[in-house]
Amino acid sequence: MGTVKTSNKILITGANGQLGQKLILNCLEQNIDFLATANSEKRFLSCPDEVFEVMDITNVSQVKKVVKQYKPTHIINAAAMTNVDLCEEQKELCYAINRDGVKNLLEAAIEENAHLIQISTDFIFDGKKECYSEEDEPNPLGVYGKSKWEGEKVLNENGYPKISILRTSILYGQGENLKKPNLFVWAMNELRKGNTLNIVNDQFRTPTYVDDLARACLLVIDKNAYGVYNISGEKRASMYDFILDVADYLKVSHQQINPISSEELSQKAPRPLSSGLNIIKAKTILGYRPTKFIETLSRIDLVD
Repeated sequence: MGTVKTSNKILITGANGQLGQKLILNCLEQNIDFLATANSEKRFLSCPDEVFEVMDITNVSQVKKVVKQYKPTHIINAAAMTNVDLCEEQKELCYAINRDGVKNLLEAAIEENAHLIQISTDFIFDGKKECYSEEDEPNPLGVYGKSKWEGEKVLNENGYPKISILRTSILYGQGENLKKPNLFVWAMNELRKGNTLNIVNDQFRTPTYVDDLARACLLVIDKNAYGVYNISGEKRASMYDFILDVADYLKVSHQQINPISSEELSQKAPRPLSSGLNIIKAKTILGYRPTKFIETLSRIDLVD
């Protein structure tokens, strides 16, 4: 990974989330000047109080005030409403965060001539292809995907050149006081207890290790890499197959995992059946190298 210039100042939104926390740790380790923000009080204890500030990205005046005071060279928007089913129930809030919040950050970035890095999702696609490149046409199925695509369009249609969009898929990793449980850690804990899991076998993804995404954000800054990049793991498989990998890691029986269809699961939000991401562009231009899925399991395993 390249070294981010010490003259850079990075404003991080969503500092309480998985990605926000990893970005904070990376900045601390590399002595990068940063300001961490979230729409509520600090929940990540490793973040020093003096570099944390409450900022709600849906509040345009608050965003502009914080950005104007801090004067960042780069803004990484790790804030989003990502609970796919909840987005179906709370559409207005979903769009306020995932579309309007992006617009507020863009306006503030333009005023400071800052590089804005937006985190997007594979759920902007309809799942009719096995794998998607950056050039494929989005056609989101549910509110979450639609809101994230609207956020991308806010950036694309403005014409501001200092924009990077990183599309990712099923983010997972370690975190502190997270609102949303980690899928694979949850599976580990349930399998260790001897419980049986029902896992969909017809939804194919390329899960993204959060440490890899954090590094990709810094690579984009280091290389002034504008445009759209797919950032995910390299392995594409069904969620059922990924949980089988977890079982193998734990050395427990595959009989604890029942394959079921999306139709049987009856999730509130429609999901693309296949939304793997092609990461050739990121590997070629950024030098991005994802960690192998099986290697990440020991890193996210929180059991002593």
